[in-house]
Amino acid sequence: MPSFTSPSRVVMLESYQQSAGGATRSRAARGCMDAGLEMEDTSRMPDWDGLRIFLALSRARTLAAAARKLGIDETTVARRLARLEKEMGASLLERAPGGLALTAAGEAVRAAAEEMEVAALTAERRALGADRQLSGRVRVTAPEILGRYFVLPALQAVHVRHPGIAIELISTIARLDVTRREADVAIRTVRPTEPALVARKLARMAVAPYVRRRRKRPEQLAAVGYTDGVRLPLRNVEDRIPSGRVAPRTNSIATVLEAVRLGWGAGDLPCFVGDATPELERAFPGDKPDWLDVWLIVHAEVQRTSRVRALVDELARVFREGAALLAARAST
Repeated sequence: MPSFTSPSRVVMLESYQQSAGGATRSRAARGCMDAGLEMEDTSRMPDWDGLRIFLALSRARTLAAAARKLGIDETTVARRLARLEKEMGASLLERAPGGLALTAAGEAVRAAAEEMEVAALTAERRALGADRQLSGRVRVTAPEILGRYFVLPALQAVHVRHPGIAIELISTIARLDVTRREADVAIRTVRPTEPALVARKLARMAVAPYVRRRRKRPEQLAAVGYTDGVRLPLRNVEDRIPSGRVAPRTNSIATVLEAVRLGWGAGDLPCFVGDATPELERAFPGDKPDWLDVWLIVHAEVQRTSRVRALVDELARVFREGAALLAARAST
């Protein structure tokens, strides 16, 4: 792997040294120093921002993926890694056939860096949980179809009442990590297992395979499927089709809807969307729809925040009022 080198040195921010989780992070940082790495000045702890970027790279395994995850450009990611490696006096990552891989030094640093990450996130969540102001940022994630029809109206109502709350909506079926504060509030169709997360069941949603009207008989259909990692937790359409042939796969419910509408094949869709689309019909009208539970998820330490509480209450109201729509024709 080409060396990420830079003449710049990284200096620890004073705010980091004085933060609430400083003792734990200091202990973890010393662990980085004692991991068999030679440093020019061992009186200085590694920069947390550099370690945060190192962790993102170790998980994403490419500069591009880590940059997307962090919301910064690839050049910045490479530059910050170079600074960290210069301070550590060792290469932490190297190129491998499947992407970036940890070196022996990188393996030694990762555990201590993850301890620092836990301490930083804990301090951040506790500070957020103690905030009683109806202002500041709240990040919400939801599958795009639910985001469009249910979450957006709830967020608009909160914005009208509390314009000081800066709302971010990330529409994706992929799971963002609430424990790492990739989102403050999540709408999902799978109940979380992490003990630190609080889950509230909002509604039940009917899902069934749909196909373009008068397109093909079931035995002639191809499936419009979901990519691995975002497949719906139910009997998927490709399991129902005798040929088992899959046309495209996608990570987007909206893309499945459009692909089915264009006639690519049959795809699993929420019934409240499929039934309302004139070009579509149920691929297996004799079968009853499957059910997905819709969950609202928030971290236990964040749910007491006033601005988060305002969003949670409004989301619960909107989904409660839309429960009949989500179960559209589920008995047919």
